[in-house]
Order: sequence, then C-alpha cells, then structure tokens
Amino acid sequence: MNYDVIISGGGLLGLITAIGLSHQSISVAVIEKNTLPRVTDDNRAFAIAQGSKQILERFGIWKFIHADAEPIFDICILDGNSPVSVHYNHKTVGSEPMGYVIDNSIIWSAINKCFLHKLNLYCPCSYKTISCDSGYVQVILDDSKKLISSLLICAEGKNSKLHELFSIPKVKFDYKQNSIVCNVTHELHHENLAVERFFPGGPFAILPMKGGYSSSIVWTEKSEISQMLMSLSPQEFIVELEKRFGSYLGTINLDSKIKSYPLNFAFAKNLYQNRVLLIGDTAHSIHPIAGQGLNLGIRDVDTAVRHIVTAKTTGIDIGSNYLLKKISRNQFCDNITMAAATDGLNRLFSNKIFCLKVLRNFGLMVVENSHSIKRRFIKHAMGLH
Repeated sequence: MNYDVIISGGGLLGLITAIGLSHQSISVAVIEKNTLPRVTDDNRAFAIAQGSKQILERFGIWKFIHADAEPIFDICILDGNSPVSVHYNHKTVGSEPMGYVIDNSIIWSAINKCFLHKLNLYCPCSYKTISCDSGYVQVILDDSKKLISSLLICAEGKNSKLHELFSIPKVKFDYKQNSIVCNVTHELHHENLAVERFFPGGPFAILPMKGGYSSSIVWTEKSEISQMLMSLSPQEFIVELEKRFGSYLGTINLDSKIKSYPLNFAFAKNLYQNRVLLIGDTAHSIHPIAGQGLNLGIRDVDTAVRHIVTAKTTGIDIGSNYLLKKISRNQFCDNITMAAATDGLNRLFSNKIFCLKVLRNFGLMVVENSHSIKRRFIKHAMGLH
C-alpha cells in the first residue's frame, strides 16, 4: 500500500499527527504495536496551553473535548514554605485562559469515538524492516504487508529503538525522581487557580479540574522517597499530601488510584535522517515541571503538519532533506529552549542550598514586580511566544 506519510506509534501524539494530516487530505498509515481503540486506566490529567488548544481546534479535535476542559485563569508559583510567590493572571495578556486541564481519558475517548474509524490503522502490528531509499520509505510489517511512503514520522515515545536503527545520537540521563500522580476532591472551590510549589525533592503541582471541587496532583519526589510514599496506606498518604498541599482548599480526599512514573531526560541531537522525522517524546523527553511536555509535542506536530501540507500543495517531496531540515530548524530552538528551561528550573529549585534559595526568592520577587517580564513568561507558558 502507498501513502504520503507513515506514522510509527499510535499513541496520543502519533494519532493527533495522523488526524492533523488527514484533515488536510494527506494520506496516512499508522502502525501501532498495541490494540486500538486505546483503553486508558491511568488517572493523568494534562495542562493544555492556549497555543496547543488553538492547534487542536485547527485539527478539528477541540470541539469534542472542550466541554470537559477546565480553564486555568491564574497560576501561583511558590518556593516551598517561603512567603515569596509569583502570581500570573491571564488578564495580563488578554481575555483567554492561560490553558486548560483535561483528563487523559477524555482525550482518548474523543479520539476513539470520532477519529479512529477514519484512519488507516495497522494494529496490533510491528515492523520487521524499514528501508529508506533515495526516493521512498518501505516498511515491511510483521504480517509481511508492505507499506511505502515518502516520509516516516516516528512517534513511538521515549523508548523508541529508531534512534539506534538510524544511528541518531541522543543525550539521556536519569533524574532519580518519580512523578506521583493522583486526583483529589476538596472542600473549597479551586477558582481556576493552578499552583506549583517547589520543594527540595521536586515540584508539587495542583491543577484545577472540571467542576471546581477536584484537582489533579503531580507530585515529583526523589525516587527513594516516592517508593516510600507509594507503600503508604491511603490515609497515611493523605497526611503526607496535606503537608505539601496546604489548607487553601480546605479538607482534601483521594479521588483516584495513586500512580508513580520514573523521570528521565532524553534529547535527540538530530530530528531527522533519511526520510525519517522524530516528534514528541521520541525527539525529547523533558522534565514535567510546568507541564510542558505534551504541549511541546503538539507544537512539533503542528510544525510538521504545516510544512508537509505546504510541500504537498506546491509539489515538493515531503520526505526530502530540504523539507525535513526546514521542519527541524523551525522546531529545534523551541525544543532545546524548553528542555534546558525545565531541566534548569528543576535543578535550581530541587535542593536545600541556602545561597540558591536566596537567589530563587530574589528572582521570584523580580518577576512578581515586573509587568513586562511577567507578560513575557505568561505568553511563553501559553505557547504563544
């Protein structure tokens, strides 16, 4: 079978890419090793930046999920129990929310019900061989089917083996931290405020969820401490949670299972090679501080879709080095800036060093008292830079 594009990886970003390309009449095949439709059993919620929301609108996805998305109007950043804080208000840059919090299962439900039947899916299926000629990509599947296209997009995630297959160098290391994720209900309304509090073990984020009286928790801790926390009873876990949560939302109760995910950094030095383009976690797996991982991936998708559609319209080979270099150049700066920023913030705030604490508090005071710096940071967080 011949397609314009083959996408390896039917996760969230792989399918969003397929939807975005199909929306513009680009023929796409998706190869996924697991069964689709995807059944989600985790309790993760994503912070979707305003810029990402606009991309999902253009792809025709947002209309199916907006009713369950909770807007973020304000963000408060605190350094542990220090009285110094930074308050970001969406009105600083306009009337639109800074972003939205949406449950992972809501996004998957919309994709499963509204889009999967429109896509060319090969699942559960893996590839036996991938060969990239000067003029095309040929993929032989494990059932011996042959797929041919001009371009292979790899959206397999951070555990992809395509880096090794195509000798794409990658920088990677372990943060020795875990993200503990759960949902809670609380006595008082969250007022659409997202909170990020920094502790020596890592950032602690509270994301407002639909309805006003529930929030998603993303709690980053050192690996050994997170293992201890995961061994606690629900009642004991709530006690530890309250110590970091504070009392501003009143009494809190667990509203989901507690899950833990190891954190590591991975960054591909090249985003393309021989008609293969890397996007999302395959290209960059960054620290979840500030919740920018998915948003960065969505911007990868948007850049790729826009350039591929333009090239197809004008008759340019969509797998050519010329086009892939252009896509890579447009996205690489965003990728490396966000990777460096999230890594740097984690290192700056996740420690007890007194001099750094003084420096952090001074920095927070400068930002809080500078309208221009605040406005710049808010636009960057909204994905509108």
